[in-house]
Amino acid sequence: MMRLGWLGCCAAALLGAQESEPSLAAIRDAALRRVIAAEVVAAEERGTPSAPLIEKALEGQLKGANAARIGEAVHALALRLAAARDHLRPVLELDEVKVGADALSAGLGPADLKKLRAAWPNRSVAMPLGVVTELVTRGVTPPRATKMVLDLMKRGATVSHLASLGSEVQRDVSTGRAPDAALDLRVRGIMSLLTPGATAVLAPRGGKP
Repeated sequence: MMRLGWLGCCAAALLGAQESEPSLAAIRDAALRRVIAAEVVAAEERGTPSAPLIEKALEGQLKGANAARIGEAVHALALRLAAARDHLRPVLELDEVKVGADALSAGLGPADLKKLRAAWPNRSVAMPLGVVTELVTRGVTPPRATKMVLDLMKRGATVSHLASLGSEVQRDVSTGRAPDAALDLRVRGIMSLLTPGATAVLAPRGGKP
């Protein structure tokens, strides 16, 4: 109970300090605003980004969701952010945590996040995570998308290479190409730039390496 009381005091202090802060102040329901403020305090205590929580609340408000549903969605996001932080240790920047939470929501598992971190231990994995998440939303299975991006990372692909992979696969799929075929084609193209004459080691389309 003491813990909850302390959190409530911090939330009240946060609200008082940020009365002119447009994002939090834009939450019209006063009770919901206090709930979100408490989630923000807890996120900052954990070292996870808090802005996505306010954004999620405002998104729900815009869609006309009730306060209870918005609060539940924000809390679920807070849990994903905390999980992403844990699976991406050591976290190099908060953007990694935000993108990691999106990846978990899209269907990636803890092992996928850990593999991406292991491949780039001293570099931000925000871009690779974002690309894998985009591939999954386009219809590639999480294991296959993760493996293909990992292959590129381990072969020396740059952030620009990975960004182009995401945009080119997205464009191919929008013109009717199957997601797996688009991914195969674009990975081969990038591999040929990294090592002349080399081809990617492709994962079977069932999703297993």
